[in-house]
Amino acid sequence: MTFSPARDIPDLTAKTVLVTRDTSGIGKATVLSFAIHSPAPIYSTGRNARAGPQILEELHIISPGTSAIFIQCDLIGPRQSIWQAFATNFTSTQLDVFVANAGIMAVLAALTNEGFEIQFGANYVALLKATSQGNGPARIVVVSSFGHTMAPPSDIEFDKLKTSDAGTTWQRYGQSKLADIFLTKSMAKRFPQITSPSVHPGFARIKLSVQTKFLPLKMLFSLLKYTPLYKTAEAGAYNTLWAATVPKDKVENGSYHEPVGKVPLSTPNGSLGMSKIVSDEMLADRLWDWTEKELEDVAQ
Repeated sequence: MTFSPARDIPDLTAKTVLVTRDTSGIGKATVLSFAIHSPAPIYSTGRNARAGPQILEELHIISPGTSAIFIQCDLIGPRQSIWQAFATNFTSTQLDVFVANAGIMAVLAALTNEGFEIQFGANYVALLKATSQGNGPARIVVVSSFGHTMAPPSDIEFDKLKTSDAGTTWQRYGQSKLADIFLTKSMAKRFPQITSPSVHPGFARIKLSVQTKFLPLKMLFSLLKYTPLYKTAEAGAYNTLWAATVPKDKVENGSYHEPVGKVPLSTPNGSLGMSKIVSDEMLADRLWDWTEKELEDVAQ
C-alpha cells in the first residue's frame, strides 16, 4: 500500500487528537503530520520541558493556524502527577484520536517509581494512564512492535511484572509489546464502538532508548541504522497515521498491522509476521483482569 500523509490524511478540523511522547522520533513526526491537517486542537505529551516548546514552534511554522498544546509529564511517573498535568492542560470535552506512542527498548533491568518492571511500565502501563481524557476517543492507536515476537516462552510473566528479573532484556521488551497488542484486542472486544488497532512502525532511525551490555548487539544496531532496512522517523510514522485516520471500515478493529495497513500472518515461532500467541484469548483476558486490578483508580 502506498500511503502519503499529505494526500491521504483527511481534514481534521474539529477533531481533537492526543499523541503521547512526541519530543523526538516517530512521536514527533506523527504530531507534525497531524498538524498539517488542522486538528482542533492537537495535544502531545513528553517529559522534556525544552523539547516540547521547540516542537510547538516547528509545528506553528508548518501549520500556523493549528491549535497545539504540550503537556509536560513523565508517563512512567506517579499517576497523581500525570493526572495533575492533564487536569491543568487538557481542556477539551472530547477526544477523537488517541495515539499511544511508546518510548523505551531493551533498557537494563529496573523498576518504575510505581514498582513496575521498567519496560512493561513504560511501554504498556504508562499508556493507560492517559486514556481517561475527554469523553472517550473514537479511535485508539497503540504503537506496538515486531519485537512482540521476543516475549518469553511463558508469554507474559505475571509474577515478575513488578520485579526487575523477568527474563532477558529483550524478553522484557517483547512482553511489553505483546501486551500492547493484547490491549487493542481487548478494547475491540469490550468496546467495539471504539476502533482500536495496534501497529508496528517498522525500523526507523530514531533516538529510542536502547541499552545493552552485549557489544556485538551494540555494533549491529549502529550498523543497521545506515542500511535501507531502516526508515526515516517520518516514514516510521506512516503506519500510525494510517491507522489513526483511515475510514473505519478499512481498518481491522483490534488487529496488529505492519506497514502500511497490513495484517500479517501468524507463524509458529513468530520468526516472521505475527506471533501465534497474539490469538490467545485467555491470555488477553488474564492481562485485562490484571490491568484492571493494578490501575483500578485510573477509571474512577
